[in-house]
Amino acid sequence: MILENRQLLFTNIALKQAFAWYQQVPNQTDLPLGVITMVTPKAGGGASVQIQQSGSTKTREVTFLASKTLAVLLLFCRRQKIPIPRDADKDIGTSDDGIILTIRGTTATTAPPP
Repeated sequence: MILENRQLLFTNIALKQAFAWYQQVPNQTDLPLGVITMVTPKAGGGASVQIQQSGSTKTREVTFLASKTLAVLLLFCRRQKIPIPRDADKDIGTSDDGIILTIRGTTATTAPPP
């Protein structure tokens, strides 16, 4: 058996791009349109997104739970063609530089015939 353990670090630039792509998803109602000015990781894997909407001088804060943040990061990986096994365990956490996506998977192996 082969065990795979990967960690992907999403910096603030990558997080802004990930949430900007999520803004464009049809029929999503979590994130209004506008310029994303900052994404702040929250404890437990969530994120706080600051949005500057057109015509407004104030920014609006939208908070995402860890499960929704994970979905946004997986959408980003899909668009960037970063392979993520569907059946792997996925977990997110925070770091000083951004959000870390940890992927753990197993692959069964077979022995060659004698």
